[in-house]
Amino acid sequence: MQQISNIHIPVGPEWKPASGQLSALVSGRREGMAILPRDLPPAVVSEAKAQAALAKEALRPASPGVIMAWLKKLAPMVANAPADAGAVTASAEAIIEICGDLPAGVWSPAARKSWITQGRDAAGRLPGTFWPRPSELYATLRPIADRIASELDGCRALIAIAENAPEPARTVPTHQEREAVAAAMAEVRAQQAARDAEEQKLREFGLYMPGNDVSLRGPALIAALKADLPKMSAEMREVTELRIASLQKAHDFAEQIGAGAGDSA
Repeated sequence: MQQISNIHIPVGPEWKPASGQLSALVSGRREGMAILPRDLPPAVVSEAKAQAALAKEALRPASPGVIMAWLKKLAPMVANAPADAGAVTASAEAIIEICGDLPAGVWSPAARKSWITQGRDAAGRLPGTFWPRPSELYATLRPIADRIASELDGCRALIAIAENAPEPARTVPTHQEREAVAAAMAEVRAQQAARDAEEQKLREFGLYMPGNDVSLRGPALIAALKADLPKMSAEMREVTELRIASLQKAHDFAEQIGAGAGDSA
């Protein structure tokens, strides 16, 4: 635990959910309630703008440093935090690989409290009293990221309702207008198809383990993936090269953290 506690890294942005009338309006809109401009007084619109800015900042990618700062503060609260430089490196690599796509705003004091105070699992175990497994930590933090994104969407929608004047009655659209709408919709469909194709590639190839060896980690996994690149299809190679770069970045950072922790022991 001392190795983790000796790491000094600045923390990321702290997000707190909206409260009061703004929270009620965001929830109401999400549940399908009709909201009109008259329901949004200036004070609420101002609060929505401030909350949207905070949520947008909280959705920025989290650096490895932000994750390590969060783990540093968790260490003294659990029973089995990493006890030496090698354990720090291995744990950091695993958590950054699994949870590194979560935004900076989830790495907050409130999220740490959520981990510590969670109830018993199906086996009767209290996970929050132990150092988190990467998958367990991801399951705790992912809903927070989703809530931040949902709140940002809700605040933006309320701002748009308040600021956009009702459109005047429209006449029958012209041929040019119909063509413009059709072109815009075609572009949207093409973009969605591209996103779907990219997500399908990630689902199909993003969890590939050479030789089905699920024990591979860090440099061993990187080396095995590189060795298999020549045998892969173009799509699989593209996904795997991105994965190798991400794994290498996480490993390099964890090595630096582990070395620093060892020096300070």
